Amino acid sequence: MQQLLQKCKTRHIQVLTGIRRCGKSSLFRLLINELLKTNPPKSILFINLDDPVFFETWTNPAFLYNIVETAEKITGVNVRYLFLDEVQSVAGWEKYVKSVYDSSVFKKIFVTGSNSSLLQNDFSTLLSGRYFCDTVYPLSFREVLNINNIKDSYDKARKKAKVLSLLDECLEWGTFPEIWQIKNNSIRLELLKNYFESIVMRDCVTYHKITDIATFKRLLLFIMSNLGSSFSYKSLAKAMASNENTVKKYLYILSDSYIIGDVLNFSNSQKETLRNLHKLYSIDNGIAKALSYKFAESKGKFLENFVFSELNKIPQGEISFCVNSNECDFVFKKGKEICGIQVCYELNTENRDRELAGFTALGKSVKLNRRVILTYNQSEKIGDVEILPAWGWENYAF
Repeated sequence: MQQLLQKCKTRHIQVLTGIRRCGKSSLFRLLINELLKTNPPKSILFINLDDPVFFETWTNPAFLYNIVETAEKITGVNVRYLFLDEVQSVAGWEKYVKSVYDSSVFKKIFVTGSNSSLLQNDFSTLLSGRYFCDTVYPLSFREVLNINNIKDSYDKARKKAKVLSLLDECLEWGTFPEIWQIKNNSIRLELLKNYFESIVMRDCVTYHKITDIATFKRLLLFIMSNLGSSFSYKSLAKAMASNENTVKKYLYILSDSYIIGDVLNFSNSQKETLRNLHKLYSIDNGIAKALSYKFAESKGKFLENFVFSELNKIPQGEISFCVNSNECDFVFKKGKEICGIQVCYELNTENRDRELAGFTALGKSVKLNRRVILTYNQSEKIGDVEILPAWGWENYAF
């Protein structure tokens, strides 16, 4: 919010992207509350372009002029701040935005969208250097703790039982804001399944014009049942009885709508990286739980996917993994700092050597600044390897 408020002082278009139901519209509504302190209420117009009442705009963005004109006619006040919610519903929306921006019709334009490709086509070309784009994710674990009045390390130590309980909920139900307002688990599960259907049908099938919906959904369910497993396009296509081009296309669509994250095998050569293995994760544990009974069987997979989702929320971070003679679950790079991260629900004598060996294999390829094994609730140090509990996130986040 503080960043958005600072950016309000410029004319630049403010864009928020992210998976549906993560809080983009709520952030804009909070921003509107701040604008109301110094601006006439009727000078602010919020349009939810997903609403069927605006169906005429979906194929003809020129109708946006009519909507604004009608609002001004009703109120008698010129619109100074325009909010366009879920703008990807409108084909060619970027041409309207460029036109009114160039004409200085509004003091500030705000846009939300549920596809990362929103800014990869005409918009980025038309308005290069004239917009800010921020990605919104479901709540981070730190935010979950803050909501529950656990503000710092002292609170964590004093309320450790509560912290572990909250972590359990995050691992099982994810961190979508609305899920944390509901305590009934059957309703939570139904809501998460509704999220999935909405995302798949609106942001994948409709937006990308998918015709083979059955194969697309089958691929997504297969992915959610095998999160964190390494694969190649060829092996995944074989498992789906499909072809590599179709698999590549569908994976791009799933990443574009923020349902999954595609993690590449670490390499100092970008071209080599593109030829190597991939690992897929869900953007949120709750979505994975709603779609996969297998996912619920593995506490280790819960924790690994949770760590991915948390790393994914760290600004300017780069996530990869490494498979050589052994595997390192995550290679996290921010700036010049590189951290090797293993995820192990419980470190014991049976798996200790294997987890440590992952750092040895990775160390042959790159100089690591830190080596961390994340567990459910263990703290220890083995040489230069830190064993940390997942709930102590700020202890190892960059």
